[in-house]
Amino acid sequence: MDRRRATWDGYAILLLLTTSIILSILTPYAILILVLAILIVIHQLLLRIIFRGPEKRSLPFSDKNWDIIKAVNGNVDVYGFVNYQDEKSDMVVLLHGWQSSSEKFTERMHLFRNKGLHTLSIDMRGHGMAPSTHEWTAGKVIEDVKVILDKIERDKIRKIHFYGHSLGGFICIGMHHDRHKGWWKEDYGTLMLESPMVAYSPILEQMSGRISFMLPLLKKWAVKGFKKIHPEVDHLEWKDIDFPEWGCPQVPILLMQAMKDNRLGRYHYDLLMSKELDIQAHLIESLTHAKNRVNQERDGIIESWIDEMMN
Repeated sequence: MDRRRATWDGYAILLLLTTSIILSILTPYAILILVLAILIVIHQLLLRIIFRGPEKRSLPFSDKNWDIIKAVNGNVDVYGFVNYQDEKSDMVVLLHGWQSSSEKFTERMHLFRNKGLHTLSIDMRGHGMAPSTHEWTAGKVIEDVKVILDKIERDKIRKIHFYGHSLGGFICIGMHHDRHKGWWKEDYGTLMLESPMVAYSPILEQMSGRISFMLPLLKKWAVKGFKKIHPEVDHLEWKDIDFPEWGCPQVPILLMQAMKDNRLGRYHYDLLMSKELDIQAHLIESLTHAKNRVNQERDGIIESWIDEMMN
């Protein structure tokens, strides 16, 4: 079994059940063996829920003005879409949300391009044209982003800015942890967040649903699983998966929050605002959490930020 995996594959679970049934027939401890096997299977099923990837995909991005850029992280292909201006300029890196893709950023990518900026949008694992992964973690995506960033033409870039929507915001924030290194940290400009996720705790609480009484145990299993998948991360605790321990950006931040966020609510916004950061915050009444390819109020705020912070 791969030591960097938290869950068993279907064959291992089937082998456990088959062996347990045979042993229960041959030994006087039938009930004990079956109960133990069932508990192990339940544990594995819950771990699969915690680390599962997206259940559906959005369409992959396709625009003749952007070239596909490919990198490899371990044995996994990583895909992005890049457009360079003719002159040296700042670059904006865009990271989409859960079950979304770079295609959802099409209009915003054109907005940045029309303002004279290089643009790079990256499809997360299991999204758009990116391959699926057996166990999905934000840590894997951060490493994918870092690999892609090492493939771009750095001599054309002055400063690099990041734009994260929802889960993409969580990825952007996590990249500010000290364990993540790269040239992009030295040339970092600003961080733009749209209705971001900044903590995993409320997500797991929502996932737990009717078994919320098991939440302390689920957290323990999640941390243990993450350590197996990412053994390079030292001394991981549950608090390290939430802002600010997850990452605390010390750069200018543009925060654009849907006033009535029907997906994440205000928890993440309030948590981010509770810290003394360099934030320009906007609560936007016309903005919803998703399906905002074009929003005049948000897009106007972005254009003003570009004029003020990037030119």
